[in-house]
Amino acid sequence: MTAHATGLIIAAGSSVRMNGVDKIFAPLLGRPIISYSIQAMEDCLDINAIIVVVSPENLEKSDLLFKSENWSKITSLVVGGKRRQDSVRMGLSKIHDSHWTVIHDGARPCITPEIISHSLNHASVNGSAVAAVPVKDTIKIVDKSLNVTKTPDRQHLWAVQTPQVFETKALQYAHEKVKENVTDDASMMEALGEKVSVFQSEYSNIKVTTKEDIRLLEILMNG
Repeated sequence: MTAHATGLIIAAGSSVRMNGVDKIFAPLLGRPIISYSIQAMEDCLDINAIIVVVSPENLEKSDLLFKSENWSKITSLVVGGKRRQDSVRMGLSKIHDSHWTVIHDGARPCITPEIISHSLNHASVNGSAVAAVPVKDTIKIVDKSLNVTKTPDRQHLWAVQTPQVFETKALQYAHEKVKENVTDDASMMEALGEKVSVFQSEYSNIKVTTKEDIRLLEILMNG
């Protein structure tokens, strides 16, 4: 058993690429997408508490969902901010006694208790843990005219996912100090010179960004 860990599920995005569809509550095999992440945290023995951050528009809907499910670990339902990092910071403000914080995007429904446990085991040895998978495609860097300027060595490229695990106090400090826009918490920790260590996740742990992603996930999850 690892040290006390809190799961922080971020689900406050605006779903701008979903053409008006709220991806967090979009149905996936008959269940709202967000419910899969919560269930994985609930079923993971290494997670002691769960905090969920949602948009103001989804606050009431989320509260009704939580009351209808048999989830015992949810300790806080928090309204998020304009940026992802604002939402994370608001969620972090509710954590007071947890050594580790496991941050996960609510739009990644294929997360499993095993991946979460793996992330915490990795963090306990390496000080942090960021889910990622080796890039399979050749990547090109292009300029504004779409001309290729460089082809980086694929051997060193990994596609980053969530969960991302950091010591809670270090993460809270980072969110106090870093004000510029970042795309994830790993980038924030990197900006402060902190060690960021990746572990190999699963290629199926994709993030729902478009309606096509939901159809792909239905195929994957139906096996």
